[in-house]
Amino acid sequence: MPGSIDMLQEGIAARQEELQRVADILAKAAQKYRIYAGCIRVGLIFFGAVIATQSSWEKAFPSYKEYSFITFTLLGVIVTTLAGLEAAFKFESRGAELNLLAASCHSTVRKTDATWYKQVGIASNLNDQVSGAMSLIELQDTKLSEIQEKAASSGVNVTLAIRKLYRNNDMPYSEGGPSPDRPYAA
Repeated sequence: MPGSIDMLQEGIAARQEELQRVADILAKAAQKYRIYAGCIRVGLIFFGAVIATQSSWEKAFPSYKEYSFITFTLLGVIVTTLAGLEAAFKFESRGAELNLLAASCHSTVRKTDATWYKQVGIASNLNDQVSGAMSLIELQDTKLSEIQEKAASSGVNVTLAIRKLYRNNDMPYSEGGPSPDRPYAA
């Protein structure tokens, strides 16, 4: 039975690492979406302000009226395109949702650490330790599944990104059980 608690502890540690990696992936994706949203917002403000000067431009440069018509029409198309991109892809709300998921990962890591001390670390007998460790693994697996599903609905394939990380480290998935040298990857 002492070997089983060690195996469970390895599983908990591997899932903690995976939660941290998932949080990093989600935070990077959220940052990318926030940058897109910010650029679109700046473009809308800038081009909208330029378009607002159309009548002044036509009065100041009456000989360029036909050019200003084409220029301001193109600027109107740009503004409409930018607004349409934001409305269609919802970069800002996706970024916010991914930030929440990354925070949920970090929260789960902290909750797992705190619960480990209560349920495993100071448990008086081995059966209580095994039971506590199993409940932590179930918590971690549930949160990882929930976070991966929500991330996928936001357009971020966390599973694929995690697998790429493990492949880059030459860590196979199906050989043996968890070990300190090779973290668990579902």
